[in-house]
This record gives sequence, C-alpha cells and structure tokens, in this order.
Amino acid sequence: MILKPAKLTKTQKTQAVEKLFHESAPNYDFFLMLILSAIIVTLGLLMNNIAIVIGGMLVAPILSPILSLSMGVVVGNQKLMKRSGLVILQSMCLIVLISLIMSFLAIHKEITPEIVARAYPSLSYFLIGLFSGGAVAFAMVRPSLSETLPGVAISVSLIPPLSALGIAISFFEWNMAVGALGLFLLNFIGIVFAALFVFAILRFYEVKEAIDKNIRAEERVMLEEKREKDKEKIEEIEKTVKEATEFLKEKKNGK
Repeated sequence: MILKPAKLTKTQKTQAVEKLFHESAPNYDFFLMLILSAIIVTLGLLMNNIAIVIGGMLVAPILSPILSLSMGVVVGNQKLMKRSGLVILQSMCLIVLISLIMSFLAIHKEITPEIVARAYPSLSYFLIGLFSGGAVAFAMVRPSLSETLPGVAISVSLIPPLSALGIAISFFEWNMAVGALGLFLLNFIGIVFAALFVFAILRFYEVKEAIDKNIRAEERVMLEEKREKDKEKIEEIEKTVKEATEFLKEKKNGK
C-alpha cells in the first residue's frame, strides 16, 4: 500500500545513526562549510540576489546537529542532546558574527528586500519548518531518498534569518534583528518537533546502544586529542626550561 509506513531494519537504523553522527560532528570541515555558507548567504542578502542565497543554503551543514538533537530526545541520551545543543549554539553565534563582519566590510550597504523578508516571522514559516523537518528526517534515514535532501535544504530557512540578524545588528535595526531571530526559532522548533515525530515513529529508540557506542567512540577520540595536546604542551615547557637552564649556565660560565 502507498500509505503503509516504511520499516527500517536495525542495520539501516544503525547506519543512519552513524551517518548523522558523522555529519553533525563539530570538526574543521563542519565549521568551514558553515562559514562559507554564512558568507555566501550574507552576500546574497546584501546584493538582493535570491539565487546566491539559495546557493549558500545548499552547503549549510546546520540541519545535521538539529536532527541529532531530536534523536537525542527520542532515545533519552543527555550527552547527545548536550553535544547537539552546543554545536547549534556555536553555529548560531558564528553565523551571526560572520554576517556582522561581512556587513561592516560591504562597500554598498543598504537594507534590501531580501533582508526585510527574513525579519517578519509568521505561522507559515513554522509550518514550512515542520513539514521540511519531517521530510529531511525521513530522507536522512532512507538512503534511496538522499537525492531529495538539497531540495529540502532550500525550503528550510535557517541560515538566512541568522545572516539577516547579523546584518540588522550592523545597521542597529533592533526590531528587524528580533524579527529575524524569531523567524529562525520558528523554523528551528518546527524542524525539531517534526524530526522527533519521525524518529519516534520509526522506533529509533531500538538502536539506543548504537548511539551510546558512537558517543563513547567520540569521547575516546576527544580524550586522545586532549592527551596529545597536553603532551605537546609538556614537551614545549620542558624544551623552554632546558633552553633557559642552558642559557643561565652559559651566562654564569661567561662571568
């Protein structure tokens, strides 16, 4: 039947979880793509060019941590919720900061219609976020639907409102800034609730062990990186102390 719910095997669910963890990891690649996306979208808004704005939305990776936040709520994993929430908050601040800087550096600055359009939240945007969130969550866990993700990314308004927020701050347009933040939050809440529903319906709580395993693996990697950094710092300190000691000896012998 056409309306019969699609069932996922445990293996497919585990693969979907691993994919989500990989794409939402707060690493160099994630933040690089986020910065590039923010720059492109901000330029598009300042130039009043919707095509450029859409191009920037296509490369934005911010959907992944939002989906992983919903996943964390469904399985009741506080570490995943904390990780995802922190990545989302860092992403928001980074996008606003990049947009603010780009706006200050822009040669021709003015409030364009594309910027204004991102400053007036409405129920329609919440509904768009709701249905888009459901679509992207379902497409994320179904490999056969992965080609539809770029189209869904265009419909989700996440980066443009945050870029408009940064631009509005540079113009000291506080009402516009509040409106842009409101638009982002409407979309954000819609996506989170829709993804919650999809992950719950598809019974992702059955692969809670896979999520715990990925969390532990990520923690081990972070711990190893911390140890390496601490080791490098200790070696640097020892080298500095050794050089200082040799210098003092040479100075003493010179006398």
